Amino acid sequence: MNNPNTPDCRFVLVGTSHSGNLGATARAMLTMALDRLVLVDAQCAVDEQAIAMAAHAAPVLTGADQHASLAPAVADTGLCLGLTARPRRDGVPALTPREAAATIVAEPGPVAVLFGRERTGLTNEELACCHRLVHIPANPDYPALNLAAAVQLMAYEIFVARNAVAGGSVPSPEPATPYATGAHLEGLHGQLEALADATGYTRRGPRAVMLRRLRHFINRARPSVDEVDLLRGLLKRLRP
Repeated sequence: MNNPNTPDCRFVLVGTSHSGNLGATARAMLTMALDRLVLVDAQCAVDEQAIAMAAHAAPVLTGADQHASLAPAVADTGLCLGLTARPRRDGVPALTPREAAATIVAEPGPVAVLFGRERTGLTNEELACCHRLVHIPANPDYPALNLAAAVQLMAYEIFVARNAVAGGSVPSPEPATPYATGAHLEGLHGQLEALADATGYTRRGPRAVMLRRLRHFINRARPSVDEVDLLRGLLKRLRP
């Protein structure tokens, strides 16, 4: 069912609690030619309600990958984006859906777009896995966009951006140096965390906040595979 002209883009639902939202997500995706769905720590089953809500997109839902935690769901992705209700988090400005779609279509490798829990969204730790954040502007007096609507909006923007490239109105992106994947970056983050603890640097303030800011700094830079290898080699010399 994968179309070679579509971006390698998976939508990742984290902690979804209502099965109807699973089906509605699958339907929203397939209408925009996206069919890579991943479920992380799902709090509901793919039941009859989910299948009914998916309608003719049921194969997207039944073929979804499932993981107990986020790390394996994004391990092979070079770009990970997370939706957030706030326009800024930890000093990091969020992209609009249109800006995010342009970034996704220009990406040479696999992309993951994360959608959080219906009530609470993504945690700070989950957002710290993202290279970019995405914020959907809404009525400040009632910014209550539901999960399926957010999925539909993002899928639509990706569809439009992809068609603009295919139609020639936007130049095709030039091949780029491969970015480090999520799994590769986790190794670097682990070494930095160990070094910060060993040197006592994490005692300077709240440890979790400092490590999260360090993750945001590295993730925003989007280092290449070679750059991460360089840093990891240096860190290994500092702390074998």
